[in-house]
Parts: sequence; C-alpha cells; structure tokens
Amino acid sequence: MLLNTLKWAGLAVITSYLVTSSKRQTTLGSLADGPPGPFLPDFYPNGTDLELPQGTMRYWKFGNEDGNRVVLIHGISTGSAIYDKLARDLADNGHHVLVYDLWGRGYSQAPAAKYDEALYTSQLAMLLQKVGWDRADVIGTSLGGGIASSFTSFYPEMVNKLVLLAPAGLFKVEDMPMISKVVKLPFVHDFIVNQPYVRPLIVAAIQRFAKSTRLAQTGLDQDTEATIAKITDIATYQFAHHPGFFRAFLGTVVDFSFTGLAKRYQKIGQLKNKPVLIIWGDKDTTVPFYHSEEAQKLIPQAKLVVLKDQGHDAVITKWKSVNEEIENFLMV
Repeated sequence: MLLNTLKWAGLAVITSYLVTSSKRQTTLGSLADGPPGPFLPDFYPNGTDLELPQGTMRYWKFGNEDGNRVVLIHGISTGSAIYDKLARDLADNGHHVLVYDLWGRGYSQAPAAKYDEALYTSQLAMLLQKVGWDRADVIGTSLGGGIASSFTSFYPEMVNKLVLLAPAGLFKVEDMPMISKVVKLPFVHDFIVNQPYVRPLIVAAIQRFAKSTRLAQTGLDQDTEATIAKITDIATYQFAHHPGFFRAFLGTVVDFSFTGLAKRYQKIGQLKNKPVLIIWGDKDTTVPFYHSEEAQKLIPQAKLVVLKDQGHDAVITKWKSVNEEIENFLMV
C-alpha cells in the first residue's frame, strides 16, 4: 500500500514538473487575451502592436511629429499607465512621445526568457529601430530607470538627455526584500508562476507591494486623487488578468540586476556632456532615497531634484511638480 502510494506521488511530481517545464517554454499572452477593463488598447493615442522575435509588444507614439522625441519606460508593476499625466503633458507641450509596455505588462506578451538587463535593453533598442528613431530623450522610473541607465551606457549616441525617477540598480544585496531572496530558491519561481491556485495569493501580495509604494497623503487636489484611483484600478486589473504578468514580475525579481548597475551609472558619469536629471522622493522606501547619494556620486553631472514628503510614486502623487521639472530640463 505504501509503495503504491509513493509510486503515485512520484508520478504526480513528475507530471507536475513536465507541465511546469512545458509552460516555461511557451510565450504567454497579454491583456489583449483578457476581459475588457480600465486599461484599454487605446489608453494612449495611436497604439500599435509590434511583432519582435521575443513576442508581440505594444507601443503608442503621439504628439508633434516634428517635436523633440521622448521615450518613457515604466516600472516593474504598474505598467505604462503610470505616465498618464506626464506623457500627455509632454505631447501637449510639443514633444513627440513614445510610450510602450515592457514584456509581460499591459498589451505586451510575456516571452519564455530571462527577465534580465539584456531582455529589457534589447526590447527598447529594437523598438527604436522599428519606429525609426536614432536619437531621443529617455525617461525611466524605478525599474524603468535602471533600464534607461543600462540603455544609455550601451547606446550613448542614441540618448540626448536622460531623466531618472527613483531608478533601480543600486541596491546592496543585503538590502533586497526577503521576497526577492525566496523566489530565487530552486523551483520556487517556477512553482509560483505555473500553479494557478497560487495566483490569488500572489495577486494579494503584489497589491500590498504596490500600495506600499505610496505614502498616505492628505490635501491632494481632486485631479490627483482621481489619477491615483485610476492607476490603482489599472494595476489591480493587470495583476488579475494579464496571463504573463507573474512570469514577468517574478522573473524580473529573480534575474534583473537590481544590485549590479553601478557600473552602468558610472559609465554615464564618464559622459561629461550627457545631461542627466534625477528626481527622488525623500520618503521613498521602495527604491530608498539614500540611493540618490550613490547615483549622484556615480553621475556627477546629474542634477538631483528632491521632492519633500514624497514616496516612490511621485510621478503621480506629485505629478505637477515632476512634469514641470522634466519639461524645464528637456527644453534647456
């Protein structure tokens, strides 16, 4: 009886492993495969689906076609909707704006790949090649700031000006959150990604993470409160309905160089004539504010703007100040 039970248990383990392995080799879909929600394909004007070797991704290119070109790179969880205010303001002020969904977010598929520096940097390089932009200003927030820094260090000739909003990549190993250490354990990542009954637990955990990036604030104007509510709804919808979001989110936690980009920042610092603007909330604990000191040491020509009493999502909680700082920087 015991041997028979062990035989069936072993078969179940092997079957589970084979199913997990097969899923790992499959490109997962995007929000295009889910039910309609608050983040529709036409959230920004002129959306286009682009087929690349890794899968299909979505970008939006709008504004003044003869204006200054600006690319915006979002962070690990919220997606391109985080630039709702900034992207539209830039377009209204005469810029030609390019916003896109990183792999595994929004309307971009989740390829079977390592979600590392190379994957994200090559996505941007291929996108710019496809849209015919040989130079642009580049803006990145959080993970997007790390991607922007990496891209600038490898392709400095393609970046006119660089804007970093609480950029990732300067963590110390011992400062990384416990969840990042747990999901790097053997089989944990694949188990979490591929077991459907784990999904609700991970949705709740990521929702708590997203909520923790915003400080409780009072005295916000009605427009800002409405924007925060809209972005929160979109993030929650993406967590629940993007088929490849967990693969991309957890894969990024496992494989992206959150502790290894100092050399990229240092290379940017050696480009003495490369204008750089860094914006950071002094209450940011997600990508801690003290990283700003290291960033400025590595990029001595950078201008640092500190937003008082602001957390990690100042791009929406303090969007008017952020937009003004960026607009003034780009127009000089």
